[in-house]
Amino acid sequence: MTNDPASEFLKPSPFRVASLCCAVAACAIAIAGCDGGKSAPAPARASAPAPAPAPATEAPKAAAKDDVKMSKENWPSGKVKYSYEMRKSSNGKWARNGVGRAYYESGELEREGMYKHNVRVGRWTFYKIDGTVSHYEDRGADGKGGTTGEPPLP
Repeated sequence: MTNDPASEFLKPSPFRVASLCCAVAACAIAIAGCDGGKSAPAPARASAPAPAPAPATEAPKAAAKDDVKMSKENWPSGKVKYSYEMRKSSNGKWARNGVGRAYYESGELEREGMYKHNVRVGRWTFYKIDGTVSHYEDRGADGKGGTTGEPPLP
């Protein structure tokens, strides 16, 4: 065995192994966060004591980026006209992101599909008032599609 400093550095030690494991875990978490939340959630961290409850006089905290809320508009009769999933966008404003539905005044579903940044995207299904499919629209991933299709035959 030599007294070469480089060979000493390359020997595994508990500290180097632990440091490498932490670095790999941090990279994995960072990469998983880049896909918009489509991958599995990050592994749970070691449990820490729960924080003390906030005093009643404290103002409510701002919603986290991934928080979802439902937005609804009603017809004058009180029945639902539109319902949307809303999420905060990168600028901090709420936007339609997720499932969107519109209803006839009688309460039957009129159309449904997905929104991304307030734009209709993907396949939208339109219904007749009797509940049968009227037609489809494919808006594409960016909302600039526009192809229309007939409903499938029974």
